[in-house]
Amino acid sequence: MKLTNQQIAQIEETLVLNGVVYDDIKIELIDHIASEIEAESMSEAKPFEIILKEVFDKWKPQLKATSHNLLLGYGFLAPKIISDKFADDKKKELFVAGITVCILTVLILLIKNKFQSTSILSSIVFVLQTTSVLGALLITSARLFVLNSKAKTTYLFWFKKNFYLILLYGLLIGFGFFPILPTNRNIEIKVGSLIVTLAYLFLIFGNLKLFYKHFQFEKKLSFTKP
Repeated sequence: MKLTNQQIAQIEETLVLNGVVYDDIKIELIDHIASEIEAESMSEAKPFEIILKEVFDKWKPQLKATSHNLLLGYGFLAPKIISDKFADDKKKELFVAGITVCILTVLILLIKNKFQSTSILSSIVFVLQTTSVLGALLITSARLFVLNSKAKTTYLFWFKKNFYLILLYGLLIGFGFFPILPTNRNIEIKVGSLIVTLAYLFLIFGNLKLFYKHFQFEKKLSFTKP
């Protein structure tokens, strides 16, 4: 039995009532649940409402409100399927960020030890600072672009959540709280400041990826709507 638009809307409404408010996850779940209902309606002659309840009873564990305080912050609560996805994404992000920052830090320190040149180090620092400024400008432009966004996605959620952290990082780096080189004539590097700057750049890059994914999803969604 092919579900009607009204029945699909009822599935969506039930998901929203259970806390599934992000369009990218919601569309995926609607497809799964609709397929289950259609398959069950082929094997058993039951009213749609009864099958709907039975299917959602199976999904109840995945829709139970769950938190991952350590990874997602205290006070964050969402259906398990969303909370687990966020936690997994955050673990991957932290792992990739840690590996990337460590590799770049070691690489820059090796360059410093090999060449012992203030001009080379100053050039590296200039590239990092310039990239930071350009990245911050792109992030700010992206934030303005999504102000009127109609789609509500997990990508947009994390983009907004990270945006203010990026602003704080940018201000601290911009006002000189994390100087990589103590002085222009000094070839020593403040490793802590270098790590903070590289982490900031990684955060900017990750947030721009989130913006792009949200933009792509919103574009795709506009094409599928009648």
